[in-house]
Amino acid sequence: MNPINRQLACSIALALLLAPFATRAAEAPPSEEAISADADTAKALDRSYSFSGDGSIEISNVRGSVTVTGSSENRIGLGGSLGAGSRLIVEGDAKHIELHVEAQHPGGVLGKHGPPSDTSLVLSVPHAVALKLELVSADSKVTGIDGKSLEIESVSGMVHASGAPRSIEIDNVSGGVKFDALHAGAIERAHVQTVSGDIGVGGVEGRVKLETVSGRIGYVAPSVTEFNAESVSGTIDVATAPAKGAHLRAETMSGTVKMRLPAALSARLSASTFSGGIKSDFGSVKKAEYGPGSSLDARVGDGDARIETESFSGSIELRNQ
Repeated sequence: MNPINRQLACSIALALLLAPFATRAAEAPPSEEAISADADTAKALDRSYSFSGDGSIEISNVRGSVTVTGSSENRIGLGGSLGAGSRLIVEGDAKHIELHVEAQHPGGVLGKHGPPSDTSLVLSVPHAVALKLELVSADSKVTGIDGKSLEIESVSGMVHASGAPRSIEIDNVSGGVKFDALHAGAIERAHVQTVSGDIGVGGVEGRVKLETVSGRIGYVAPSVTEFNAESVSGTIDVATAPAKGAHLRAETMSGTVKMRLPAALSARLSASTFSGGIKSDFGSVKKAEYGPGSSLDARVGDGDARIETESFSGSIELRNQ
């Protein structure tokens, strides 16, 4: 074989060898597609759809996990594993797409519509999309999303997210929530609530509202413009510096409120308890003349911000950072 033919043969052989590993070409999203797994065998997922960089995506999964990563490409890459006996419905267009996991046939752990096995969805999506997840007992991990909004509704799975969407809405019943902002000042509002799951939020500097019944609330940020935290029995732990004109409020029935504030604080402070104690590095704590309660009212510096804390039977601590 002459050198030219030998080189051509080698090139063809190399192309054939690498073909299975080539990136799947992106197709237009289907108006509706049903992907099914056998009753006793999971199915590997491998799809790629062209998609608008600022479109909207909705994903629902009853059991298993959902992982979403923002990328610079205008495409949706779908991988993971579809649980045995389950069906994935994909429908939409290049601006809006929905993915729903359901049972192929009646039955399953959650009744008529519950899939019988765990499904793991792994997606790469344009970073600027608006993303919504609806989950039951599925864990979720979202990274690198910085579009219009991020919305997650979950019952018992853990929620881990990081990014810089303008609006955040996360509701989890018994699972915990952990969110970290990737870019300072990008997030305008964040609302996170649970019943018994812990909440941890870091770096969000806009309007922040955190609510729980018995979970712990932890919040850390360089500064904040509006902050509200409420719990029934869970601890509220805050470390931040209020921006000029900011309003911070933390309220609990029987939990503890801890706030770590800058030594050069400029704010009007108020704290009150019915039966708990107050410890503060700012101002003077006054004991109730009758009864076990305590209170604090102080003006620190120019009093640019307003900080209010309240606990019925728990304690309050206001400390220098």
